[in-house]
Amino acid sequence: MSRRTLLHRATVQEGLGVASRPHHSVLLDGERIVAVLPEAQAPLHDPDVDVLDLDGRTVMPGMTLGHTHIAYLNVLDGRETLFKHSIPEVTLGAAANAAAMLRLGYTAFVGAGSVAGIDMALRRAIDAGRLPGPRITPCSRDLMVSGPPQRRNPAVKQRIPTDLMRLADTPEELVEYVDTEVAQGAEIIKVFSTGDDTFPNGRSHELLFTAEELVIAARAAHERGVRIRAHSRGLGGIRNAIAAGVDVIDHATYADDAALEAIAERGIFVVPSLHQPHRLLTTGTAHGKTPEYLETLEFQAEVENTLRILPLMVEMGIPIVAGDDFGFAWTPHGRYAEELETYVSMAGIPAPTVLTWATANGARLAGRGGEAGTVQPGRLADLVVTDGDPARDITVLGRPEAIEMVLLGGRVVAGDAAAYRDRRPAGRGRLMRPATRARIGLTGSAGIGHNRWRRRFVRSGRPCEPNRRG
Repeated sequence: MSRRTLLHRATVQEGLGVASRPHHSVLLDGERIVAVLPEAQAPLHDPDVDVLDLDGRTVMPGMTLGHTHIAYLNVLDGRETLFKHSIPEVTLGAAANAAAMLRLGYTAFVGAGSVAGIDMALRRAIDAGRLPGPRITPCSRDLMVSGPPQRRNPAVKQRIPTDLMRLADTPEELVEYVDTEVAQGAEIIKVFSTGDDTFPNGRSHELLFTAEELVIAARAAHERGVRIRAHSRGLGGIRNAIAAGVDVIDHATYADDAALEAIAERGIFVVPSLHQPHRLLTTGTAHGKTPEYLETLEFQAEVENTLRILPLMVEMGIPIVAGDDFGFAWTPHGRYAEELETYVSMAGIPAPTVLTWATANGARLAGRGGEAGTVQPGRLADLVVTDGDPARDITVLGRPEAIEMVLLGGRVVAGDAAAYRDRRPAGRGRLMRPATRARIGLTGSAGIGHNRWRRRFVRSGRPCEPNRRG
């Protein structure tokens, strides 16, 4: 028989872009949500239901990080993403990042370039129960070229170990590498339609893959049943990525209105980049970047255009997903919620809308759009319990202590369900929560958590002692 759990007296944030619903309960049966109902209708007296009294805490969908480099460990530039640490070191770091991500309410991530194929190995270990972590949509290693078409240099390929990154300067190599990555478990392929002002082989406005190479890569991915995402900052590369039929455009920082219209028409996901370049520009000197170096970047223009296009993308219905190059020194792993805060504070996007980027849209990008990402009957019970309503105050998600419990497929994987469990028999008073005891002046070593035979219960708002049980 599957287990049934009632998350009772909750504020429910459904992940649908609207305000949260107070005074509701969520009923789980095994790994699924079976009902979201007013708390007065909750099956409190069903002996087969484990009641967790949340006392107004918020239940929201587990979040998905849509652009994840799980093996980046406080790197400073593109070279360090490959060579700062040994493969054993980045593997251990990736495992630690994945476990911490789950504790912070991220129940899934979508890879965006997997150093040495760690995404695939980590997915297998987590699925087998050998390691704790979120659900993973693993990405290929970066499929890169040595430089823009006019500056291709075969010698570069000799300096990059193939197991770290795939450099493909011919169509045949592209198809071969897509084959290899899919065989190893990749479910999304990463390519580069443009460079990046921080890259050694091409700046943001420069093309890296040609339009024809993007078409070849996209066709190869789709023929093998996987998706493809393109790093695309400059407008020319964004247009090429759209025309090639990619599924995800990463960054899109120089997109114009016509490009956005084409993206909306095709239903392409966009994972924008605002937080990471903003953090680099404002805190880069604290991480060894000189003012002169920062002045060579055109990231301020990218930030300004991203601020312009974000409201337009919302208005056009473009599926936006959160996730912005965490793993750099200025955007370390574990600080994911700061990106959501940036969208609210800098771009003025309402918090309920931003939450959909991390929940409903993130689940769609991960390939579980009909399975997860919202608090609705039939969905996976990948859920987060927070002390505070993120739809009213997005900063709640940035306080680790406010992430009180995380469920993955209905199982508590972070936090302590016992803190909310109502152990009363039918008709008994309710176990008084520690916060309530403190508020009415009931403290001391005889209280809850100190002596299990001297629990205080509450009936009709007054403390009373239960019968002792030997």
